Amino acid sequence: MKKMRGVYMVEFAISASILMILLFGCIEFGRGVYTFAALNEGTRRAARLAAVCPINDPAITAAVNFLGVPGFNNGNVTVTYLDVNGNSLGAAPALVNVAYVQVSVVGYTVPLSIPFVNPTLFAPPFTVTLPAESLGLSNTGVSTAC
Repeated sequence: MKKMRGVYMVEFAISASILMILLFGCIEFGRGVYTFAALNEGTRRAARLAAVCPINDPAITAAVNFLGVPGFNNGNVTVTYLDVNGNSLGAAPALVNVAYVQVSVVGYTVPLSIPFVNPTLFAPPFTVTLPAESLGLSNTGVSTAC
């Protein structure tokens, strides 16, 4: 019977490893879903700011990461100003031509910490388009910051 003692330890090590992979997999999947929800909400908030803040205000891109998602940078955010037909107006459009604002988050990855596996989730592109509102101008025509 003493010769079987090592077999039990090997069986436990194998089954415990599988259990830990499953446990960490569930936890990391939840973290990934939370990250995607945070980016989706951040994109919505940034689009709202883009509709009311001056063109290319730095507060717009900063609003996407309001929850502090790790590994996220402003290079993942694109702010586009569109005309009435949905065509891009370029980097510095005239205020009178802007009909819509579009904020997109692209190219973000979430590295998962699962023992023995270490996969990476690739975030889908998040895009929100809203009608342009004041674009930082008050009712007196004075530009205001966000």
